[in-house]
Amino acid sequence: MTSPAPTPESQLTEVTRTVTPAKNGNTVSLAQTFSADPEELWSALTIGSHLEVWFGRASGEAVEGGTFELPDMETRGTVLTADAPHRLLLTWEIGASSSEMELLVTPVEDAESTTADADADADADADADADAAEPAATADADSGTEAASPAGPRTRFELRHTVPADAHWATFGPAATGCGWDGALYALALHLQDPSVDLMGDLGAFAGSPEGAEFTRATADAWYEAHAASGSDKKPARKASVRTAAFYLGEEPDLS
Repeated sequence: MTSPAPTPESQLTEVTRTVTPAKNGNTVSLAQTFSADPEELWSALTIGSHLEVWFGRASGEAVEGGTFELPDMETRGTVLTADAPHRLLLTWEIGASSSEMELLVTPVEDAESTTADADADADADADADADAAEPAATADADSGTEAASPAGPRTRFELRHTVPADAHWATFGPAATGCGWDGALYALALHLQDPSVDLMGDLGAFAGSPEGAEFTRATADAWYEAHAASGSDKKPARKASVRTAAFYLGEEPDLS
């Protein structure tokens, strides 16, 4: 069974966004589960010829002590830890600014196994409920209807970007980092749907479209929610997200 094609709307709910304090600032985290095995996802994240069709030109080695460069983003860094195909810890350097990023790739257990374990532990009342529901289940079987089961492997990807709690954070909050990574996860989802397609032209057109602008505003709002959920005061958190969306879109922020 082929997974539905990713859309900007589906990305808003497929991605889990969190903001947590960190030793050197704040960690902005995004997590999403993909219909792919860990090795496929790892390759999409670490091989230059794969990255260039959905993320941008890349060179370097995903090995401990290796360095990398992303010329389209004027970004470079050093790999601090590499445990293929599960974890990368690296520096993210733009000009004189340096932050730390962690990429985690984790297989997701088959949902049917989890359900079977839960059923095995059910008490007598649950068994009675199952018996009562048996006629309906039998009718479904007779009609040729059966419950859908997961098709193929599923893997959870989490990106954790730890940024300084500086003036930039106070002005723009987590959306300044998060909105950009939301766009990257959307591109990654499209790439995993069909790795043969070079997405860079379409992604550029999307970024400059009304639909792309709406996606930016929506993800900035989602980061406001995550920022507020972390315990930050709602009023400055809201203003930070509005400033970020306006900056990305080349607009004047409406802080009223």
